[in-house]
Amino acid sequence: MMARQSPYPELAALKARISDLSHLKQNILMTYAVLGGLEHGVERTAAELAELIGVPAPHFSRARRELEDAKYLECTHKEGQVRFFRLGEAATGRSVVVALTGRPTG
Repeated sequence: MMARQSPYPELAALKARISDLSHLKQNILMTYAVLGGLEHGVERTAAELAELIGVPAPHFSRARRELEDAKYLECTHKEGQVRFFRLGEAATGRSVVVALTGRPTG
């Protein structure tokens, strides 16, 4: 019998990369993957996302901070004190190339 291939190979690969994390952290990362894909930031507050997945906001924020420290999430931008995130290199398995700023050299 042949194994059935996932219709979403990127999500299957993400699930494999995060399988050793706690269920809360897996849920957070999968939420970012569903809402923002592998490349886009998610413009929702921690409180909104915590409510969406059904956990207290302080638990969500602490887990998200740990995921950022471990490079599973990266901050895309800030609006006032609110930071927005997308999946990072550890989650996507891709190296993120940052555009150079300033004058070209050479």
